[in-house]
Amino acid sequence: MNADMKTLRCNCCGNELPSDTIKFVVEVRSFADFDGYLEEYEGDIEDGVNSLLDNIDEMEDDGFDADEASRDSIYILCKKCRDNFLSDPFQIGSMAFDAENRKGTLH
Repeated sequence: MNADMKTLRCNCCGNELPSDTIKFVVEVRSFADFDGYLEEYEGDIEDGVNSLLDNIDEMEDDGFDADEASRDSIYILCKKCRDNFLSDPFQIGSMAFDAENRKGTLH
């Protein structure tokens, strides 16, 4: 092994992942969701849009960071950790949602 090469390790268990073994890439995307509901606005649309923009500015002042609205993370896992992750990603004893009970607005 070249001395300049870093040892690749599973991001979960820390075991070394030799260059001649299969590794699994797990990508996690988290993003703010919109429920698809907009209140009916009675009045001048331009005033409504300006009010909405003001509310967004206030949210940012209250700790909402627009840069945090979407984040992507990538992990390299060994097969055992990948299998464990897929069967129970939040380590709560079961899948949080099965395919039939997923929220309808997943993008």
